[in-house]
Amino acid sequence: MWNRLKLGSSAFCSALLVLSTACGGGAPAATSGSATSVSSGATAASAAATAVPKVVAAAPTVAPTAVAAAATAVSAGATAVVAAVTGGDLHIAIVHPFTGKYAGVGAAAIEGAQAAASAINDAGGVLGRNVVIDQVDTVGDPADAVPALNKELSVNKPAAVVGPGGLEIGALQPILDRNKIPFMLQAGNTAFDKTDDPYLWRANPSDSQLGVAMALYAAKKGYKKAALMFSTIESAQTLKEPITATFTKQGGTIVNDVNLSPGQSSYRSEALKIINSAPDVIFSQMEPSTAAPLFGNFKELGGLTIPIVGSDITAGSDFIDAVTPAAAHEVLVSANGADVSGAASDTFKQYYAKLYTHQPLADANYAYDATIILALAMTKAGGIDGQQVAAAIPQVSSAPGGQAITNYKDGVAALKAGKPTKYEGAAGPYDYNDQHNVFGAFDIVQADATSGKLGTIMTLSAEELKAATVTP
Repeated sequence: MWNRLKLGSSAFCSALLVLSTACGGGAPAATSGSATSVSSGATAASAAATAVPKVVAAAPTVAPTAVAAAATAVSAGATAVVAAVTGGDLHIAIVHPFTGKYAGVGAAAIEGAQAAASAINDAGGVLGRNVVIDQVDTVGDPADAVPALNKELSVNKPAAVVGPGGLEIGALQPILDRNKIPFMLQAGNTAFDKTDDPYLWRANPSDSQLGVAMALYAAKKGYKKAALMFSTIESAQTLKEPITATFTKQGGTIVNDVNLSPGQSSYRSEALKIINSAPDVIFSQMEPSTAAPLFGNFKELGGLTIPIVGSDITAGSDFIDAVTPAAAHEVLVSANGADVSGAASDTFKQYYAKLYTHQPLADANYAYDATIILALAMTKAGGIDGQQVAAAIPQVSSAPGGQAITNYKDGVAALKAGKPTKYEGAAGPYDYNDQHNVFGAFDIVQADATSGKLGTIMTLSAEELKAATVTP
């Protein structure tokens, strides 16, 4: 339990006023959709795209209280952490597809968030409250995403959201903003390289950085002719522009551009088009379910010899398993956010291994970091007021001159001591700019031919990426 900190008289009176009134919620009425509470003590799940932790019934939800919000004003210079907010479980919603063609996105997000919730609850929860992770299935379609989110807001009243992704953000952003819910966008869409939304914070680097890393690596390897081979999903398509611009700047040429529609049993014609264009290298991002038949088609056609440079998605254990470690080792390297903080990565893997028997799925580390940052922001804000939590996100993750922290427990201790903090997470440092975006180095990783375990073969610094970037 938290020690109660002394409040000023006016703040104390405000808190009493809040306590004397019912806290009405602004959430929409319940509609159809999928919103399931998931225990932070989830059992190990399969690495398949549909795998999610053990589902349990949600505990009765206590309406979010504004006691701490009334008692504490969070500003850039605020350092005090308010005492525990009593109540029931504190819900954080993971808003992603868990069924359908893009279920793998949700599987990675929920597993990373569950690992974070386990670490948070082991350290005493958030202001004394147990963190519960809710699964909100968007099916990767705005038509399904809207009622699912509305139901979650009505039933569980989450304090924050991890997600959504690029498929649903257009439909869900207005709802989250209207309800003042801070959310950690998990999408590379370059449209969000600039934003004035106070509730939106990106959990992963923009495609404008990931694409530069992929192209720069290929240029450093001496490749001159490249083919683009991407899933039709928007978050994959947005990689093409920065890759093309950077590779061309480095003296390369794009010789083909082939799109992959997810869910097909064969991609023989697409593979043949790539092979016939005789590229030195292929740039790609696709779903594991697409990669499995595609790699088989390449092998049948004798084309599984062309080097492939993939994104962070292709670095996931689910992707490596889908194409086999041997095939991945032979032709595939992936660009992934550099693990510049071994301590954070070790903690993430430790808690992940407690829940799951497989290696972390691609991007699970981003969901883990996003959940930790949100919990620290609530601690900093002294409550779950959406405006104050959103304002606290850069204060706990990237405060100038802040103490470097690599786990939730140490972050809470630093905040209680009144120290500014900088979060160096499992996916790297979270130094947000004024557009709510993060930057950092990228590792180029390759899978072991037998175990599938990733090894780093090159690291590209943030300075190198900046120099290689083509400014619009």
